[in-house]
Amino acid sequence: MGRDKLLLEVGGATLVERVAGALSVRCRELILAGPGPAPRGVRAVGDTRPGQGPLAGMEVGLAAARYPLVFVAAGDMPFLRPELVDYLIRVLLDRGSPAVVPDDGRRTHPLCAAYSREVLPRLRSALDGGVRAAREFLRGIEGVAYVPAAELRNLGNPDLLLMNVNSPEDLARARGVVGA
Repeated sequence: MGRDKLLLEVGGATLVERVAGALSVRCRELILAGPGPAPRGVRAVGDTRPGQGPLAGMEVGLAAARYPLVFVAAGDMPFLRPELVDYLIRVLLDRGSPAVVPDDGRRTHPLCAAYSREVLPRLRSALDGGVRAAREFLRGIEGVAYVPAAELRNLGNPDLLLMNVNSPEDLARARGVVGA
């Protein structure tokens, strides 16, 4: 994107503000892992493994969290909704899974998922062993619950709920949806 995409605006708010707004409705504590300006009410925690990707961000966020259940969300999800957060956390509690991850049929979304902090030792071990992809990390955890897109349709369009802004085209699409 050529610049910090969390600061890109969609609908009059930065991407990170939109994510924080959705999370603040359901989460008692908001943590921004890594560098970057944190919106009001969000505690920023420094990266302990700079340059090692989102999985390292998950590690620092889980380690800093004060609660046993954590919702991990990428900071570039313009249409994350509190209802999705609530639903995935309820599934985590109901199934007793270490993680609950949406699966839209094309790919899983480990950066929009509910986790038990109990996965932290396994996450650290995976990072120490060279794992950098969240999806690869999840393959090493027994009992992960994957929620198909069909289960999410009553919460909204899964393509929007799980959307990330990774390109100028994604940004234009997000802005178009908000403007529509």
